[in-house]
Amino acid sequence: MNNNLITTSYAKEHLSSVIKELDNSSTNTQTNDIVEDLVKKVTGSEYSSLWIYDSNQSVLFRERANATPREVSVESKEGLLYRCFAMQTTVVTNYLASEKNYVAKIDNPDNIKMKSKIMIPLVDEGVFLGIVTAYSSISQMKKFDTNDVELLNAIVPFVINAVYKIKDDLLKSDAKEKRTSDSISKLDDIKEQRKNLQTSQEVLDYVANIVHDIRTPSNGLFGFLEILEEQIQDERLKSYISHAKESAQLISDLTTSILDGVSTSREQAQSKNELVSPFKFFGNIANIFSATMYQKKISYNIYIDPLLPKEIEVESIKLKRVIMNLIGNANKFTPENQTIEFSVRYKQKDKKIHIFVKDSGIGIAKEKQEEIFEAFTQAEDNTNLEYGGTGLGLAISAGYVKELGGKLCVDSESDKGSTFYFDIPAKAKDEGLKFTPVDGKKIEIAVLMKKENNFIASNMARYLVKMGVSKLSALSSLSKVSPSTTHIIVFEDMLNMEVFEFVKSKKLKMLVVEENFLSLEKRNLDGASLVSQYEYFAENLYTFIDEKKLPRVLIVDDDKISVDLVKIMLEDELCNIDVAYDGQEGLDLLMDSISNNSPYSLIYSDANMPIMSGKKMLRKYKEQTKKRGIENILSVSISGDVYKKGHEEEEFDIYLGKPFRREDIRSVFYKSIQKGTSNE
Repeated sequence: MNNNLITTSYAKEHLSSVIKELDNSSTNTQTNDIVEDLVKKVTGSEYSSLWIYDSNQSVLFRERANATPREVSVESKEGLLYRCFAMQTTVVTNYLASEKNYVAKIDNPDNIKMKSKIMIPLVDEGVFLGIVTAYSSISQMKKFDTNDVELLNAIVPFVINAVYKIKDDLLKSDAKEKRTSDSISKLDDIKEQRKNLQTSQEVLDYVANIVHDIRTPSNGLFGFLEILEEQIQDERLKSYISHAKESAQLISDLTTSILDGVSTSREQAQSKNELVSPFKFFGNIANIFSATMYQKKISYNIYIDPLLPKEIEVESIKLKRVIMNLIGNANKFTPENQTIEFSVRYKQKDKKIHIFVKDSGIGIAKEKQEEIFEAFTQAEDNTNLEYGGTGLGLAISAGYVKELGGKLCVDSESDKGSTFYFDIPAKAKDEGLKFTPVDGKKIEIAVLMKKENNFIASNMARYLVKMGVSKLSALSSLSKVSPSTTHIIVFEDMLNMEVFEFVKSKKLKMLVVEENFLSLEKRNLDGASLVSQYEYFAENLYTFIDEKKLPRVLIVDDDKISVDLVKIMLEDELCNIDVAYDGQEGLDLLMDSISNNSPYSLIYSDANMPIMSGKKMLRKYKEQTKKRGIENILSVSISGDVYKKGHEEEEFDIYLGKPFRREDIRSVFYKSIQKGTSNE
């Protein structure tokens, strides 16, 4: 019998046996022991800990009889345990002491010779309750994999019951039967999923050796990219490094799945829906191919419908792999100096998204178009020799699209190119628009371009029309620019001193389109906006035409994880974000904003930081704004210690405790926007 099936059955059997034990436990230590024993048996680990969060004290504590230490503070903002707490994400490591963020006093408080560890956050209805961990020492080494994480996640609802019992929360305990039932159902689902997962160990070992050799350099690449990202200040270069990191991470994730013996069928069974920002999600995927498109001098259009909802729910892993395969194939089979278009459109009435990848490449003969969706099949016998590949990608993609609720189709003709397309359901979680149409009556745009820019310029025109602009003209010289023009878009090859002088004399807003990858720097463009024709540029295009000033947001925290989290939570909002890692740096930015007559609309700040605290920073800032008669900005505490209203040292307007929730961060942002609008 398959070991996974034995483990799953055993987990369910043991869970069933301890349900009554939990009901009958009379002390917190008994309840804790029941949970820790269950976790050890389910994961096959040597040790376990149940950490419960006390939001008043900003600590995680254990209800053990002789626990030393009993609690750890999250205010120190360090360690992998803190990362699990702050990001509310599962952390798995099989080489604990070698991890970059490992801190012994936090991650190994019992001072054992720990080797491997799983940390899973306990969250119920959006409220963080604690962390359950499983770990083993070098004396009983255990290599945790996706099987262990899957089983431990299955019993999390039951563990949450134990947390509520320890906290004596009778109201929440009312739902304990449902949570216990959820755990049993999850274990049954896992057992069903694993029934057909029979893998030849001999083949798996062979593949694992090869994949391991792939994963090692990809992990090294990711590390070097992280170092490079920290050293580079240029935001455009940082964005490209971010895309490269995503690619390296994807390689690592895929190879890890193979090493864990996870087959394609299992990946399909485990894949789940996730909330994504469609503009960031699709834009980042498309941008991964920017450099390779430039190398082949391919005109590359990326169109993501501006009328898409702010948030949609999709099976992101499958969808990302499908799109990457389709764009990658288009690039592979399209000769130099041709065109490729990636498009995502929203069918609002049907609540579906329509995705297509269109190229002007070698095309596919009509009689071959059905065969290409079969595994290991390519359109022509010599395709593999000339272009490489196995013919497996389209078969996998077609299967994924079917599971996503659509059908992968193709329209093609030999030597004239191909269009691969599909529709899939997309549940909108936030119907709001990111790009609210502007008042087009006040805007007239001239596009200074050559004939060879038509493909890219037409894509820009599509965006601008959807954003509310109706007056557009394509021009080949400055002499044809209308006196009523308010904005001008200039392609790189048309840029010269005459253009700069003309724009300055006419007081026009200018946007420059970079035609050669990374050839221009914004600081050399005399205040003009800059986009690359090889990247997703809708957001920059919108801010170029929008008359409203983007709100400025300042994040001040010595914890990089918290800073990154707030930035991620605001990524769907149109705003300019600055970051400081201590109070003095934050105060300098605040004072500069006053001097430059460009004040911040909102500040998220930790209260306790080195060099200068957040409270002192705000106190000093308010002293200056009072002297100058300037209205104070909305200030939000993102500290772990939530102060009470009426406290004499209170400096913040709003208090959000850690771990903070996305809806709270965004709600405060909207409040600051409303405040700014009412003051205009």
